[in-house]
Amino acid sequence: MREAWKVRGALVLVVLGTLGVVWAGKPAAKVETLTGKAVRLADVLSKEGVKLDVEAAPHWLALVTDAGKVHPLVKDDGSRLFFNDETLLNRPMQITGRFLAGGSLLQVSVVNSLHKGKRYDVYYWCDICAIRRGAKNTCECCGGPMVLKEEPVKE
Repeated sequence: MREAWKVRGALVLVVLGTLGVVWAGKPAAKVETLTGKAVRLADVLSKEGVKLDVEAAPHWLALVTDAGKVHPLVKDDGSRLFFNDETLLNRPMQITGRFLAGGSLLQVSVVNSLHKGKRYDVYYWCDICAIRRGAKNTCECCGGPMVLKEEPVKE
């Protein structure tokens, strides 16, 4: 019985060690900060004469940088605010994130709006429950509306 546990323990160590080598061998994606506007990818493609499928269009947004580069956004917690609140589209933004899939997709980690050259923290707030969230939803506590707030980033 004791020998079986020793063998199992050794196997677990070998598997963990192997996974550690595999995970350590993959370089971490580089985090970058870009300025531009979040836009509907369908609008960008239409300028190129391409019509995105009607069913796909609501699910694709992109960051068009000030330099004119187009980076499709990964739809996850970081970019959800753009998908849930159209008032944030086509506005100057500073987005920090990392490129995935060989540099073809941008995963958003931090969003700041830009007004007159200054950065603003963007979030949603419930006045009743004093809850702050990263995307526009109904408040999970009271069911009331979450309102968009923008506060200057303290440098």
